[in-house]
Amino acid sequence: MQNDAHAPRSTKPVLLLLGIGLVLLALVPDVAAWLNRKPDRAWARVRRDGAIRFAIDASYMPFDGLGSHNDFFGIDVDIANEVARRIGVRAEFGNTSFDSLYDVLKVGQADATISALIIDPARVGKWQYSTPYFDAGQVAVKPINPAKVQATEGRTPSQGSIAVEYGSEGDAAARRMARRTSGITLKYTATLEDALQSVVTGQADEALVDGASAAQLLPKYPALQRTDQVTRDPYAIAVWGESTQLLDAINGALNSMQRDGTIQRIVDAWMNR
Repeated sequence: MQNDAHAPRSTKPVLLLLGIGLVLLALVPDVAAWLNRKPDRAWARVRRDGAIRFAIDASYMPFDGLGSHNDFFGIDVDIANEVARRIGVRAEFGNTSFDSLYDVLKVGQADATISALIIDPARVGKWQYSTPYFDAGQVAVKPINPAKVQATEGRTPSQGSIAVEYGSEGDAAARRMARRTSGITLKYTATLEDALQSVVTGQADEALVDGASAAQLLPKYPALQRTDQVTRDPYAIAVWGESTQLLDAINGALNSMQRDGTIQRIVDAWMNR
């Protein structure tokens, strides 16, 4: 009888397992990071207590304010309340100094921060940011009907002239534009309102103002319109870097609020008061 002890064994099971492993790696490219992910303690607490604790610096209206009865109000507060409602919990707020808005997340005193917080690339990793809900960057404001401005003033505005409030972020952005493009001249004004008025009267082709000021001031200047986004300063909600599940839930709520126009309605309601 032939001895089968040393007969060659089939390699098909080994190859099959190897193939499955390769498929899994292709489907989940960040397997190591996923396996090493730490538990989201903030999300566990939110689900247990039915509330998201938001840190807020209540000193920057119309985004963040605090009333005499310790009642929080403003754009950020309305957005946070709606985010919490869509997640299925309630929002709670704690007034925090601007310098501590990140630290309270690190030590677990708050679950999230919403306070006109500009995304800081240097902090990404240790902290994480949500989908932006507002852009406070510089925008160009121009006449709705330039020909009408020219006819009213009886002259042609100087081409390439930009009105800016001296020393503002718009000033810095306009200086960068002037260095890159020849023919741009700057008209300095004492206030943002003066910069806009310069466009109304044809003394400048356009003005640069920040997104928040544009939203507040443009209703007073029906002859002007917001056009190009010149710089980006996105506002977002921040969470501690390990709060991945909480961040996913917040992003889901913000994305649905963007789609159905809720965020824009909240912003418009406060800006037009």
